Amino acid sequence: MAAGPRLRFQADQRLRRPAEFQRVYSGGRRFGNALLTAAVHTSQLSHARLGLSIAARTIGNAVQRNRLRRQIRDSFRLQQQALPPVDIVIGARVAARTASGAELRASLLQLWEQIATQCAR
Repeated sequence: MAAGPRLRFQADQRLRRPAEFQRVYSGGRRFGNALLTAAVHTSQLSHARLGLSIAARTIGNAVQRNRLRRQIRDSFRLQQQALPPVDIVIGARVAARTASGAELRASLLQLWEQIATQCAR
């Protein structure tokens, strides 16, 4: 049985430093829908990287924020092969607080498709 590519969310696929987030916010393109926002900036790396900016004020308590973060990371992990080499910062809108899992997955898929088509080199 031949194994496909390992779809993991590695440490080198994360935005960690404040300067990395600032670079994406200041020079990146913005995408969004009813539930989520994305700031996207081209990268010199060979793969996409993800940063999350999920505010307690917007989403609520830690349980809700961490649930949303897990869903975003999982969706990114599954879609990473289709994304161009960009840095992405995902933020949440208030409507994401009450959205179902299926609605969040659909919203994320829409964002990944926008990024893939409009940011391809």
